[in-house]
Amino acid sequence: MQNVTDNMTEQFKQLVDMQARTLEPMRVYAEVAADAFEQIVRKNYAVVGDVLEYSTKQAQLPLSSENFADVTSAQMAESKALAELMSTRVNEYAEIAQQFSSKVKEASETVSASFK
Repeated sequence: MQNVTDNMTEQFKQLVDMQARTLEPMRVYAEVAADAFEQIVRKNYAVVGDVLEYSTKQAQLPLSSENFADVTSAQMAESKALAELMSTRVNEYAEIAQQFSSKVKEASETVSASFK
């Protein structure tokens, strides 16, 4: 009876090992995806904060002066600053995409090596 139990235990260990090897590529890619997801969500959070700041300033500017030209000038300056900031954010998103591409390539090489 002990021999049967030992044999079943060994088979169970082999099954667990086989499943772990089979799922390893998915774990590698999931790690890369989770990292990219976190970076993108954090960047989105920053963009929402930028838009919130811009919106609150735009709402308050008409109250800051009775001179229409001053208000308009300040609104244009804030709009230009937001456009420049969004341009920077686009570059930051592009950097995230480039990093993600590099990490996927590394993960693919790791996964390919594990199948050899």
